[in-house]
Amino acid sequence: MIVRITGHSKGIGKCLYNDLIQSGHDVQGFSRSNGFDISIAESRQSILEQSKHADIFINCAWPDGDLPMTEIDQFNGQTEMLKLMINVWEGDKDKKILNLSSKSCYNNSDTNDFMENYGNAKKEQNRIIENRINVYGPHILNVILGCTDTQISEYLQGNKIDPKELSKWIIKMLLCETMYFQSVTVDATQLDYKPK
Repeated sequence: MIVRITGHSKGIGKCLYNDLIQSGHDVQGFSRSNGFDISIAESRQSILEQSKHADIFINCAWPDGDLPMTEIDQFNGQTEMLKLMINVWEGDKDKKILNLSSKSCYNNSDTNDFMENYGNAKKEQNRIIENRINVYGPHILNVILGCTDTQISEYLQGNKIDPKELSKWIIKMLLCETMYFQSVTVDATQLDYKPK
């Protein structure tokens, strides 16, 4: 399979990237680390051009908490990337998109602007995908994640989803030939995390 992935250099994206390569797939990653920033329209267009002939597009990149987040555009990059790939692959039942969402879209965060904007962006992605629940082309797997042990949740302590284990489950769902997964919510077995 030809796979293109945003956010391949950290967290879940890195695990997916490595696992897919080890399984023999043709994988290309796009991250700020190799010159692609999804918050910039020109960068999104370049990713689109290099991804439109792929079989699978993984929409995983998220804004860096260390960057100034006064501009909401930083959070809209992943949403815009999702819209672009849907438009390019509209009606093509052989194409698959994996979108990584977050349960943070269900939280009301008035103490952390980053998490509030992040949650709002994920809420918009979920809405786009839910509106396509009966549209079969491209197939979209939306994985709504609880607290996962990545850089974005470093400020929390407690039981978190292991991104390496998660990656293996996501790939099984994505490559399954007998069933089509549309929206899956995943969380840790014990929800005991809290700010450090």
